[in-house]
Amino acid sequence: MRNDLHRTEGAARETRLPEGLATFAAFETALSMIPQPTFVIGRGGEILHANRSGEQLLVRERLNIERSLIQAARGEAQELAWRLTSLGDALRPPGFIAVLDPVSPRAGGPQPGACGWKLTARQAEVLELVARGETNAAIATTLGIKERTVEFHLSALFDKAGVDNRATLIARLLAL
Repeated sequence: MRNDLHRTEGAARETRLPEGLATFAAFETALSMIPQPTFVIGRGGEILHANRSGEQLLVRERLNIERSLIQAARGEAQELAWRLTSLGDALRPPGFIAVLDPVSPRAGGPQPGACGWKLTARQAEVLELVARGETNAAIATTLGIKERTVEFHLSALFDKAGVDNRATLIARLLAL
């Protein structure tokens, strides 16, 4: 099996996954499970790979995304908020996994209070934490409330968004 980071049919150039990362299939599967636009970028911010959400975002906003990722890799302020995780020695030269934060005030995407669902302040807090991938228990701890109260707020969020589960709620939020 070849460890191609990105392969285009008939393309003469292929980018290979560095030796330090496990198998490409496992790595790509892990990236595909992240609902937010996610990129593997080099130390300078150049895009080496994108998950499906990232590819869709590139179709619409390539120049803005490329510029923002370069700024993020340099540690500069950028329009979009990226959560960077260093790949350390896995890439030569080292690089990052960059995940777009869908609910950050700097993100150009949806804001919990601006989604038109008429959320209470607490519902907006719960939605932000759900969008970040937190569990009900973690949300309860963060907000200093009982887990049952988190479930109550989630139920209200599902009703307001017209969905019946977390995954669809996040998908709806990302589609805004």
